[in-house]
Amino acid sequence: MRRYLLVILETVSAVGALGAAIGSCNAARATRQAMEAQLFSQIMQEYATPTMAQSLRLLRAWAENKGAGFAEEFGKRIQAGEADAIEVEKARRQVLFHFLTVLRLHGAGYVPESFVRQAACTEFDRLRQLCQRGRQRTVLSP
Repeated sequence: MRRYLLVILETVSAVGALGAAIGSCNAARATRQAMEAQLFSQIMQEYATPTMAQSLRLLRAWAENKGAGFAEEFGKRIQAGEADAIEVEKARRQVLFHFLTVLRLHGAGYVPESFVRQAACTEFDRLRQLCQRGRQRTVLSP
């Protein structure tokens, strides 16, 4: 009888340990989801700032105004230390590091690929499309 009681107690103990492990796993998943939500919110808030909007406008305008050779001209003007090129460089770095932050969070394993798609790819694709439209206008313009 005593032996059966020990077996029952061990079984109950094992079931309890299993329940605790499952609860711990669920808590870890919830914590990760909360962390991802907080990171996503922070990244989207930064993207929505007036400074970011100004940087994006400046980059689009520079690309449209300078045409297909805008990168080469930018390189020459930044080396010469021209004020407008320095402002473009600040804008370029802000936008670049915004997207690199998302990519690095993923690379370090902090966020899944779906996070990257939601936080960066859609906007980056939109930005790339705008840049391509600017190049097409330059090519098609007489």
